Amino acid sequence: MISKDARTILEYFQSLLNDLHTSPVPPENISSDNAFIALDQTIKTIRNSAIELRNGNLSHDIRGRGYVLGSLKNLQASLRNLTWITKTIASGDFSQRVHFLGDFSEAFNSMTEKLESSIHELEEARSHFEMVFQTIPDATVITKVADGTLIAYNRAFMEATKFTDVDLTVGLFNIRDLYIDASQRESFIKALEVNGFVENLEICFYGKNNERHIGLVSSKKITIEGMPHALSVIRDITELKAIEAKLQQSEERHRLLADNAADVIWTMDLTGRFTYISPSVEKLRGYTVEEVMAQSQEEVLCPGSLIQMQEGLARAINSVQNGLPFQVYRGELEQPCKDGTTVWTEATVSGIYSEDGRFIGMLGVTRDISERKLMEEEIRRLSITDKLTQSFNRLKLDETLEQQFDWSVSYGLPFATIILDIDHFKLVNDTYGHQVGDRVLIELVEVLHDNVRNGDVVGRWGGEEFLIIMPNTTLADATVMAEWLRQAVASHAFTTAGQVTISLGVAAFATDNAPETIVSRADTALYKAKEKGRNRVEVC
Repeated sequence: MISKDARTILEYFQSLLNDLHTSPVPPENISSDNAFIALDQTIKTIRNSAIELRNGNLSHDIRGRGYVLGSLKNLQASLRNLTWITKTIASGDFSQRVHFLGDFSEAFNSMTEKLESSIHELEEARSHFEMVFQTIPDATVITKVADGTLIAYNRAFMEATKFTDVDLTVGLFNIRDLYIDASQRESFIKALEVNGFVENLEICFYGKNNERHIGLVSSKKITIEGMPHALSVIRDITELKAIEAKLQQSEERHRLLADNAADVIWTMDLTGRFTYISPSVEKLRGYTVEEVMAQSQEEVLCPGSLIQMQEGLARAINSVQNGLPFQVYRGELEQPCKDGTTVWTEATVSGIYSEDGRFIGMLGVTRDISERKLMEEEIRRLSITDKLTQSFNRLKLDETLEQQFDWSVSYGLPFATIILDIDHFKLVNDTYGHQVGDRVLIELVEVLHDNVRNGDVVGRWGGEEFLIIMPNTTLADATVMAEWLRQAVASHAFTTAGQVTISLGVAAFATDNAPETIVSRADTALYKAKEKGRNRVEVC
């Protein structure tokens, strides 16, 4: 056992080493002992030196001798050296390396090498910029935001405007002189200042010989030597505008027909933006034409249908970009309505081409198929429903078994099955007639549904046999549920037939290689329950 004085000394040194927020008082009986004073001073020096190093003070004077204090001094010196090396790296000298901090040295030197490599890559990127800039297929320029002075241009800009290098003397040529309408320049600058970018702004500009061009300008505000500049890409759409003008007269005639059609007729560009929607959309979805035109793709389609549309749009873009024919799309899409409901539609989408064969957009026809979907859903419901009991039929039970089996095999999820049938059901039919027997089956299903969980599946397996599939359920839990159901049926007063009992067999997924084996084991347990006198639960 440790003496009381020794424990007091240990507690003092423990507090001194571990708690920075207290100033422990040394034991009075040895506070004047020279050995104690020396040890006390050494620990306090270690304590204070550790605090200063933790706070980043590398100039603290560590005084004293011994292994621990010597290690602290070496650590302090290493950190001073590391600080100096870091400063040299910050100044651009990557020749320094660290070899005195163990595993940290390798990590630090690796970081230094990667930093040096990144700077070299950045320098190479600068040299590549000019090459990339010149190979951009659309006209591209860099200009000062303040006064429009031309700073840089690529070959595509020269080809579009017919200006030469002599004409486009950098620093003297002003992009403002090319605008046909000065107000367009003002709109461009305003949008650039507010948003930091401009996207697909239509402008009219002159070329060298005063020929008129129409372009879509997309720009981004960048900073060069502390001054705001605009990096602008100009897509020449002069020919496209001429085609649109030719189509306008024909389009007006077609629009008259579209505006009065029951189906929703619309056109869209390859960005997914509507360019026309017929008024019938308001009857379909409750939104006006103006509201739909302003909606995003996420607002036009429900999530599952949005994925279909985006995939179809991607295929369309790929076909057009590769000069392939537009593949007609036909599919069912779910769309949200203004009143919070949704409507199922059938959409047919084809490509629109100009007289010279150029793709200019997509034409879509959307039709309300709500009644058809309801009919399909009712057909589906009837196909999986037992006509007499309105529980699931054998088809649905087989389908659910396959699904649960696959989930259990793939993800290790448990599931169990219960097979049950009515004891002496033939006697019920012989005594009361088949109509009463049918009524017993119907009431039995009602009792089962009232007592199983929400996720459990109840269905008629055949005759008076019923199967219950219980997801995420162990054999023990399924056995408890089976007993609960047995008691619920036994206590129920059936119309005319009075008291009826059931026998139940329980099995759960184990090492089965097919869903049929689970049902077979449950069926074996059911017959075991009957052999033991009925009105009982047996487990396989």
